[in-house]
Amino acid sequence: MKKNQLLVLIILVLVFSTFGCKKIIDDIKEQTITNAITNGVWYVSKYEEGSNNLTSIFSGWDAVFLNNGTFTLSKVGETTATGIWLGNINDWTFTITFNGTPTSPLEKLGGVWTVTRAVSENKGSYSKTVSGVVYNLDMTKRP
Repeated sequence: MKKNQLLVLIILVLVFSTFGCKKIIDDIKEQTITNAITNGVWYVSKYEEGSNNLTSIFSGWDAVFLNNGTFTLSKVGETTATGIWLGNINDWTFTITFNGTPTSPLEKLGGVWTVTRAVSENKGSYSKTVSGVVYNLDMTKRP
């Protein structure tokens, strides 16, 4: 009987330590991505709406993402937009939600974006599909 209890105890320890390690690894990945996003000033380096390249309409806009989940988008002479951002490593999405209605064209950046290329220290690539239209977004960190 003691052998069975010991075996059950060993199995439980292994199961819980395995799931605990996965959670620790996921937390480290999430923190690494958050650190990359929240370190620096970003700009839209590519924006495609279907077959239309609209990158130029974002010229001069800078984005700053803070580790408290907020962001600002600003451009000299324009009203600053603010909101919240949320990255999800489980489904590889990045959500942008504005506080109020942003200045045009910033509303195009809102919504849930799927990561198409992992965020590096200086670039992230995302896409979303709305009403059959595919949107592609690249954000690059300013040097």
